[in-house]
Amino acid sequence: MTARPSSLPRSAAVAAVVATALAGGLLAGSASASASTTAEVRIHDIQGTTRISPLVGQRVTDVSGIVTGVRTYGSKGFWFQDPRADADAATSEGVFVFTSSAPTVAVGDAVKVSGTVGEYVPGGTSSGNQSLTQISKPAVTVVSSGNALPAPVTVSAKSVPAAYAPEGDPAAGGSINALPLDPSAYALDYYESLEGSNIRIGSSRVVGATDPHAELWVTVKPEENDNRRGGTVYGSYTSQNTGRLQIQQLAPVSQQPFPKANVGDVLSGTTEGPLDFNQYGGYTLTARTLGTVTDRGLERESTRPQHRGELAVATYNVENLDPGDPQAKFDALAAAVVDNLASPDILALEEIQDDNGAKNDGTVSAGETLKKFTAAIAAAGGPSYDWRTVDPADNKDGGEPGGNIRQVFLFNPERVSFTDRGAGDAATRDRCRTGEGPRGPDPLPRPASTRRTRPGRTAASRSPASSPSTAVRSS
Repeated sequence: MTARPSSLPRSAAVAAVVATALAGGLLAGSASASASTTAEVRIHDIQGTTRISPLVGQRVTDVSGIVTGVRTYGSKGFWFQDPRADADAATSEGVFVFTSSAPTVAVGDAVKVSGTVGEYVPGGTSSGNQSLTQISKPAVTVVSSGNALPAPVTVSAKSVPAAYAPEGDPAAGGSINALPLDPSAYALDYYESLEGSNIRIGSSRVVGATDPHAELWVTVKPEENDNRRGGTVYGSYTSQNTGRLQIQQLAPVSQQPFPKANVGDVLSGTTEGPLDFNQYGGYTLTARTLGTVTDRGLERESTRPQHRGELAVATYNVENLDPGDPQAKFDALAAAVVDNLASPDILALEEIQDDNGAKNDGTVSAGETLKKFTAAIAAAGGPSYDWRTVDPADNKDGGEPGGNIRQVFLFNPERVSFTDRGAGDAATRDRCRTGEGPRGPDPLPRPASTRRTRPGRTAASRSPASSPSTAVRSS
């Protein structure tokens, strides 16, 4: 996929297991001299039995197949697939052809493609993303039109293995790129063995709501780490949900609006198209045929107001908030603080950007961002929050370049006070202080339960006011 400006974090689905090989060997293969092969080459020969094509860097001639999908936006091109599959489950029968301009082929065309085999890494080699085998600089001949498409592979709870990825090769810095694919044992291998192929899913629960880029996420494993809100609980970088797939559509949204879905809804019916890999969402079904959304009526959660003897603490991800965002975003976030989180005494904010957002000019302060947000909270009927934060070093804390996201503590001075412990900055080393109670050191706090309240992500908990943290005192 072509990279796009976005506030969304890049997908971490495969970063831990492929980054070393992508940085160390993949581009060297892609940039090698463009040798050509004269023997008949079929798509499964191009894909091979590992993550990297055995023909990378070589020019292939008259590769045959049926067009299964055409993309006229973003990374323009088409997928085609060999209807005569080999007997090896590890080799995909489909591949993407990057045309750079709008393709002139149509779904159902039988084509012969000549071009150079390469490995494209969405987001670049430093991203740690999985690579995509493709044919570039193509010469395409349409042999016939209106042909039946190769039968789709049905991806389901039964077909996707429970284990996510194999152990990396220690001799290759932990990389899995050169390991033979085992699609019956590992989910990542299973999806790789279908890269570029025509696949389909049946009715599936939505676990990631429709985003501004016309994409959503479903699970083909309805019982895998499911939660009461209809979502799927995330484990870790190395413990992924194996049934999770991103869904996009091939039709431009100007021609066919993308459906609006929320967590817990169902994408009903058949969704079918080529399997791609997206920088921001992992393996992606690019739908030629898209199911319909069945609304399951997810409602926003609200917590009760704290009692006098309670201390209310919440966390809130405000999703790259900066003063240049529309006032409507500030107002919606503020309303959720007041109406859904019930104006907690302490609010730990995530992803507050600096005072001019993504403008990369060395600004790191976030005072204007926080003034605008706390004013919006007060206007929505909430308290007049004070705050504490440490400005990060410029462009050192990740997030959108120039944005300098950081954590911020808001607190209601009518209910709690903050004990300042001297000046500090981004270079000041942290120290942990443990309070002594009547029964010894205070225990570590239990993690708050998490939930999503749109817009933004929140978690809330309450503790008795008699046991505040060492940094605050309840009034």
